[in-house]
Amino acid sequence: MSFNKNNPNPMGKIMGYLKQLSTEMGGSDQGRRVQNDEERLYRTRGPKYARVPSRPTLSASTTCTSLATSCGSQGTLSPNYATIPEIVSTESSSEDEPDSLENTRRHFQQLRQISLGNEFKYKMEMEIQSAKEDNLRNSVPYVKQLSTENNKTKADYTINGDGPTFGAAPQALYLWTQVFAAIAVSMGSLIVGFTSGYTSPALPSMNATLAITNEESSWVGGLMPLAALIGGIVGGPLIEYLGRKKTIIGIAIPFFLGWMLIATAFNVFMVLAGRAFCGICVGIGSLAFPVYLGETLQPEVRGALGLLPTALGNTGILLAFFFGTYLNWSHLAYLGAALPVPFFLLMLAAPETPRWYFTKGRAEDARKALQWLRGRNTNIDKELTALALSQEDSNRSGGNALGLIFSRKYMRSVLIALGLMLFQQLSGINAVIFYASTIFKMAGSTLDENVCSIIIGVVNFVSTFIATAIIDRLGRKMLLYISSVSMIITLVTLGAYFYVRAVGIDLSAYGWLPLACLVIYVLGFSIGFGPIPWLMLGEILPSKIRGTAASLATGFNWTCTFIVTKTFHNIIVVIKMYGTFWLFAALCIVGLFFVIFFVPETRGKSLEEIEKKLTGSRRIRINSSKQTQNAC
Repeated sequence: MSFNKNNPNPMGKIMGYLKQLSTEMGGSDQGRRVQNDEERLYRTRGPKYARVPSRPTLSASTTCTSLATSCGSQGTLSPNYATIPEIVSTESSSEDEPDSLENTRRHFQQLRQISLGNEFKYKMEMEIQSAKEDNLRNSVPYVKQLSTENNKTKADYTINGDGPTFGAAPQALYLWTQVFAAIAVSMGSLIVGFTSGYTSPALPSMNATLAITNEESSWVGGLMPLAALIGGIVGGPLIEYLGRKKTIIGIAIPFFLGWMLIATAFNVFMVLAGRAFCGICVGIGSLAFPVYLGETLQPEVRGALGLLPTALGNTGILLAFFFGTYLNWSHLAYLGAALPVPFFLLMLAAPETPRWYFTKGRAEDARKALQWLRGRNTNIDKELTALALSQEDSNRSGGNALGLIFSRKYMRSVLIALGLMLFQQLSGINAVIFYASTIFKMAGSTLDENVCSIIIGVVNFVSTFIATAIIDRLGRKMLLYISSVSMIITLVTLGAYFYVRAVGIDLSAYGWLPLACLVIYVLGFSIGFGPIPWLMLGEILPSKIRGTAASLATGFNWTCTFIVTKTFHNIIVVIKMYGTFWLFAALCIVGLFFVIFFVPETRGKSLEEIEKKLTGSRRIRINSSKQTQNAC
């Protein structure tokens, strides 16, 4: 039977009218259900989710294009239905049309496709919205970790619950091991400072007991820098062949013997022998301490803890001055002999540097030492791999360390180290400190020269701790800038003061000016050019030549110290006091330009990064298998 309104059969005609009425009001039950679902979606979700109406007048081709655009553009496959040609009407114009039922079936298929398309699009949009929320929720912990300061402890987070853990930075939790190593090494610097400051309070009582001449007194004070020059030369091969730790421990014994020779001396030759022993240890320690700390400390704390030897060295000077007011030269020497004992015991507990173990092919010992320094539960694989690759690159260069020092590859690093040592001494600091009392007398200061010397010593002591607190915030170069500018201004002012006084102008009302200038001068030197050249000695020298180059730089430093100190009086005779200060100021200006154009900033950089920048070595890449798997 043909269901058509033109069918002469009454039942067929009734069914035809019912079919037409059903089509105009929404089609089949499925179509009405689709329309109701769309209206419900419009009410609950808004017009955003009701873009494709489920009306029978909408063509199938238009519907499929709309669905493909809205769903397919999101990167997800849309339902794959066959394209249905557009149907203008479902009514038949003739009762004899044989495919009337087929047209009706096609129309119902259209409505079903539209219904499924709307449902699919709604699900797709909800899934996309849910995915966006999940991605944002899972990305928050990682963003928080990136924005949190390194020295704060952060909780562990995972990406999507199954990725690699982004743990807290280990520095704050395991910092005590690195602090212990820095304190152990710095105890040796305390002995160095005590040795340097010993002669000033000890010589008066020594002259009364041993009846030594002025020439012998000058040798008691001047023998130590000369012996330190020898120690600086032999120290480089020692730290390369014996190791950093063994060399540092080894100087405790000569220190003890030297002080015992001085304490029990019954003639000046025993005193000179003891000073020679101590001077050699001073030269070895002055190059071994920064190398050890540079290879054991992490970049985040290398600046602050790397200045600890300088701070304790100044403490040793004050210790000698303080106890020298109450003890004679012999008892003061016994105190010096006691200082190497805790130094020796602390260094026994400290590890050897991992980098030296790698130079000797002892990878397992390097792992144990690095694990001790970074903490038992810290993952050290990345740092250990970087050390191994750096050593492999160093071994590939080949050659003897002594012959490589002035090769083109390492020339820049060596010249920067030598330049910093040169301008440290050409600033005139040792001449100013050693002859501070003489300067105050020549300036006609109204203040007591001994009190002024004590004030300068205290400023030198305090300023190093200031540098320790700010070096990792401002950086090495910024402190060198501040140091250079402050020394230039104060030296020019001192030179002008002496020049005006030399022409006969009364400056008694400005008797405080020399002390103020020298205090600012010492403060500027002690936060920059004083400690930083020694700190950078352990940072900028490549591992292949570190020991030999450090030996060269240390010997060069002590040579400059001896020359500047010895020729200070001769320079004053030739160009007067004001000319001497202006000469030092001019040299400080040259040193400032040297820092600006040649000295790199090393704050926060690993030794491998610094070496690559200065030598142009290949980039070190670390791709662990786990990272590769995660990437895949």
